Amino acid sequence: MLRVSLIYPLHKMNDSPQPNSGPRLVQEPERPRRVLVLGGGGMRGMAHIGVLRALKTLDIKFDAVVGTSIGALIGAMVAEGRDVDELEAEVRSLKKEDYFRLNAIKMLLRGPRVTSMYQGLNFRRSLERLLPDEKMGSTKMAFYCNAICLESGGSIFWGTRGFSGMSLADAVYSSCALPAVFEPFEHEGRHYIDGGIADPTPLRFAKTLHPEMVIAVDLTVKGTYRTPNFKDRAISTLFRSFEIAQEVVVEHMLHMHADENVVLIQPKVGHLHRFDFEEIPEVIQAGEDEALRVLLSHAATRDLVTCKPEDRLSCPVTPADYVQLSIDPARCVGCGLCEAVCETQGFKMAGETAQVRKVHNYECTRDHACARNCPTQAIRLGNL
Repeated sequence: MLRVSLIYPLHKMNDSPQPNSGPRLVQEPERPRRVLVLGGGGMRGMAHIGVLRALKTLDIKFDAVVGTSIGALIGAMVAEGRDVDELEAEVRSLKKEDYFRLNAIKMLLRGPRVTSMYQGLNFRRSLERLLPDEKMGSTKMAFYCNAICLESGGSIFWGTRGFSGMSLADAVYSSCALPAVFEPFEHEGRHYIDGGIADPTPLRFAKTLHPEMVIAVDLTVKGTYRTPNFKDRAISTLFRSFEIAQEVVVEHMLHMHADENVVLIQPKVGHLHRFDFEEIPEVIQAGEDEALRVLLSHAATRDLVTCKPEDRLSCPVTPADYVQLSIDPARCVGCGLCEAVCETQGFKMAGETAQVRKVHNYECTRDHACARNCPTQAIRLGNL
């Protein structure tokens, strides 16, 4: 459906009326009702396939896709019209060597001056095999993905007005070009890297589309679920540093933009390594399980469900409208960080230990900031 605006032609005061000077009808594209946001997270992004399967099972439609990094790749295939069964078959056949091939010769010749550890061209060719030869802006569904410009430090969303002419493969590559892993994408004299560095779950941009609802998939590491798989090596330290920075960014994004019209899905996949190709089936299942639990219980989506898929769930459906907060007084040392980082006043310093102010915090943004920042692991979050 299109909105119709009435625009009257302007005439000078001494101009005579024109025969056809009535109002002109101008068609404006209607804003999307529902926007799907697919966040970044390396191979943890296979959880997006499970989320898409849950949306298909529950027959919940969406009108536009915003993707970051691996979410840009999955989002491009969805926007292009690929069915979830076809997507799952493709990702289950992925192999690490299809995407990661060391820049061995360049590393030997250039040493620390090499632009990346892996060959971006190899990754780029893999994207060309997965994606059609189409331009941004020509997909069946509206699609946007972000990248970071190294020169300006600013974000860009391919697919927006003025930035819709490049190929899908180029746009997705730029959104996935993790620094030091793949070469930056060069376009018109500027260089672009992984959009997830600064905006791993782009809620802010999704809201500029003025939808009625945003369904967002956040894959940033949540240590409250399980300790991340960290190994004391240079590359592991680099990736873990990215993840910590991304988690802080997401905390602030959720503080500002998570409201009753944002359906937040956080699959429990943070403990997996960013480039683990061995557990794709389990990651897909984790995404489907969490999406079904949230979509069936969230106040914004549960009334959209017409079928009864509860028997397919691996966990019982519980209302997800609140987060349960608890503090272990034996572990709490009274540092006050929980009160400092909680934006919904769930905690308060009282005497020598902190206290829970809201046992059931309905305003909680589910950012996990309190538990992540607690140095003694005294905080537990329930109903997540």
